[in-house]
Amino acid sequence: MTDLLAFGAAVLELTAPRHERLETTDQLEVAATGPAANAAVTAARLGGDAAWLSKLPNDALGRRVVAELGSHGVETAIRWADEGRQALAFAERAGPPRGNARIDDRTASTITSATPEELPLSSVDDPRMVFVDATLPTRSATLADTAATLLAETGDAGTETVLGLGREEPSTATVEELLSTVDTLIAAEAGAAALGDRANPTETAHALAAEHDLSTVVIARDEHSVVWDDRTVHERAPPATETVDERGAFDALCGGFLARRAAGEDAGTALATGIASEALARTVPGPVPAITAEEVERCTASVTDPGMGE
Repeated sequence: MTDLLAFGAAVLELTAPRHERLETTDQLEVAATGPAANAAVTAARLGGDAAWLSKLPNDALGRRVVAELGSHGVETAIRWADEGRQALAFAERAGPPRGNARIDDRTASTITSATPEELPLSSVDDPRMVFVDATLPTRSATLADTAATLLAETGDAGTETVLGLGREEPSTATVEELLSTVDTLIAAEAGAAALGDRANPTETAHALAAEHDLSTVVIARDEHSVVWDDRTVHERAPPATETVDERGAFDALCGGFLARRAAGEDAGTALATGIASEALARTVPGPVPAITAEEVERCTASVTDPGMGE
């Protein structure tokens, strides 16, 4: 049985090395990335059976995406297409006052035409969980319908359905429509706040669970994160972290949390693993969370319960 099936888009992100500028560099570092892909990578690197579902162009760039995900142990279920193109992004990294920059080149990417009938679900072995990132439906009306249909149909079949809601998110209406089809919400604090401003993260998690009939709600915060599960709230605080690159960090939290939940761990333990995964992802340059299970196990030991002291 597949622990986690992540459905989503991927971009080939080309980054200027060593804080160079895109307009002057003569080299670019290439990585295949995306919220669902990164969550699957994290789960796989922690020992889970993770798969990534998508539609890609049948060309060298599409195959480059699959090859990279495979190198991290992720199984791929791909609808190959002759139309469309591989999405690209160009990035430069710098501290203040210059800051980071990114140019997206996603016009007419193949994933935007993916329909429910095209998804090769038969090649995936009975997933325990299906994960979709909330930005995916913004890519096209067709993709919005496909994401909602996938979540609804797999949920009706008994699969746990999960929505990731990061820091930069689509309209509230889009998110709320998807929430009607999911069991678990993993949200960054900013994403959760867009659904209604509450007094504190515990109240937010409880309110979202009640309003949308969710079984589990995670609110990821810089100070400490919370998970509401089975009417119980767990809080976990991250270890001291020197951030090298924040790209992929929230995705790693999603993947780490879901990997442990699929393995049967309780929500508090899974949250600690997710927080450790996020912290470690911040220490890795590039947008892909290339972390190890051994690192996560060590780091999880330094994740604390703020209600019980260190």
